[in-house]
Amino acid sequence: MTVHELEGSPARVSRAERRGQTRQLILDAARELFAERGYIETTIRAVAQRADVDPALVMQHFGAKSALFDAVSGIPVTLDDALEGPPEELGERLLRHALADVDRKDDRTMPVLRSMLTHPEAAHAVRCAIMNPETSPWTRVLVGPDADRRSALIGTLVLGVLVARYMVHIPGVSDAPAERLVELLGPCLRPLVMDGIAPEQPEPCTALAALAEADTARRAAVERVDECARQALAAGASYGDVGRSVGISRQAARKRWPLDSDGDN
Repeated sequence: MTVHELEGSPARVSRAERRGQTRQLILDAARELFAERGYIETTIRAVAQRADVDPALVMQHFGAKSALFDAVSGIPVTLDDALEGPPEELGERLLRHALADVDRKDDRTMPVLRSMLTHPEAAHAVRCAIMNPETSPWTRVLVGPDADRRSALIGTLVLGVLVARYMVHIPGVSDAPAERLVELLGPCLRPLVMDGIAPEQPEPCTALAALAEADTARRAAVERVDECARQALAAGASYGDVGRSVGISRQAARKRWPLDSDGDN
């Protein structure tokens, strides 16, 4: 709907509603242009033309291009769900979340990515997304030496993938399934995540359960050896042959598997 269509709307639409609808038209047009052209190449006049409104209306609603950019290009980062899971897979989860977030909110993220090298506010938004503990909760979970620097490097690598995939369109990155990128880059991120984190030790109850299971298997194997040894002796094998098969002496085999009548065994 254009502003002219709004002006021809039924009388029941209030002035406040028309103002809100006009503001939304401007935001939609600005979001498209910032994503297509970046901050420098997007002008108030171009936004007004795309929205089919007077440029004065754009200024009336937002005051300046920088304020309009701020209104359309916030990065609503919600990474808390990426923190849940094995710590060694944190890098994979962050990358997977970032790729999904851009795909889901392309109209909000792309203006920032396209403008971050030429517009201070966009660069600041990117820095906050990477390093601000409030918006980048993984910075709070890394421990060990150089935790802050490692956190910045993780954010830098993820940002580099986003730029290569969505802006530079590097073949092999832009056309790859997102999950394949996660699989390939995950091992590269793990050293940055795990430095200083001791390998997780099994819980005592888990270790004891494994021990009991192993002992049960051992007992079953012993019973199977005894059964096979007696069958071999009954079939005519000598104690010497049976002993050699299991690595013990003839005398030890006779003692372990005595028969009622040994004969020549």
